[in-house]
Amino acid sequence: MRNAAVCLLCLVLALGMGTACLSAEELPGAETYVITVEKALELASDNNLALQAARLELQHAEKQLIKAHADAAVNPSPVAIRQAEVEVEIQRLLLEQTRNQVDLEVRSAYYAVLSQMQKKAIAEKSLAQAEEHLEIIKTKAQQGMATKLDLVNAEKNVIQSKAALEAAAAEEELAVLNLKRVIGLGYSQPITIEPPEVAQEPIGLSPEEVVERVLASSLELLRLQWALELSQLQEESARNEYTAPLLKEIYTNRRMKAELDLREATRRVYLEAKRAWNNLKQAENQVKLAEKELEAAQENYRITKNRFDGGLEIPNNLLRAQIALTSAEHAVVTAIFEYNLARIRLLNLMGE
Repeated sequence: MRNAAVCLLCLVLALGMGTACLSAEELPGAETYVITVEKALELASDNNLALQAARLELQHAEKQLIKAHADAAVNPSPVAIRQAEVEVEIQRLLLEQTRNQVDLEVRSAYYAVLSQMQKKAIAEKSLAQAEEHLEIIKTKAQQGMATKLDLVNAEKNVIQSKAALEAAAAEEELAVLNLKRVIGLGYSQPITIEPPEVAQEPIGLSPEEVVERVLASSLELLRLQWALELSQLQEESARNEYTAPLLKEIYTNRRMKAELDLREATRRVYLEAKRAWNNLKQAENQVKLAEKELEAAQENYRITKNRFDGGLEIPNNLLRAQIALTSAEHAVVTAIFEYNLARIRLLNLMGE
């Protein structure tokens, strides 16, 4: 890991971010869940409301298939049975789509919590620096070495830092509540967030391989292929002397429409895969840039602080260097979060 990233990680660990217990309301005696990304996915699989609803829809379709077979004993209809079979398969696909969507939502919410925890840690450090800076300026002002404006600016920076910490704490709480929502826990359920131990590996695929995997795993395309198959079956079953010409035209029209839907969806999924790949590459570059900017801000703050301690720099320049360092630290956290989000979105599209 680059030096800037190592410094930021040390900062987070030093401020106690390594493992944090977070809860909207602590319940006496309530079990505290230790939430890793794997545990979050496990809880969501059992408790997420959208998944539960999708399972009920599949059960309903399976019962409708049983009914279709029973009806066929009185009024035989291969198309009706196939329609019921396709409906079951569609509901299975929708369940899988819901599972993938929940998986994406859980991972996004998990990394959002980590991001907000880091931002809160940065805000705490920034406030400590601002309060230390204010005390120094007060001492210098008493000695006639700092102006009234320097003192006012230092006081203003403390107020801004406190407000930033309060905002960061509020955003962290909201992120935790959102994570609890998607994994199906009550808002008052105490949880402990545990960061991942190993850095994520890059996706070692070419753009062409990514697109191929996305197309192969697209549940939407599979559903449309089944819809086309059903339309073809209806059209084929109407090729007899008993079916009215108008019905034959209707079935042919439906088959042609199903073909167009499949072609259009294939193009759309292709573009979606390319866009997701490009977003990941841009996110990778943004992380590298943010880490370099943090490295520069850290060096600038170090130099400015040394010069200030030696009486060679005015207080306002030190204040600007501190603000620039805090902004750079936030930029790294944001860039890493955006990279994680782009990565899990691409993996989700590939069915991984």
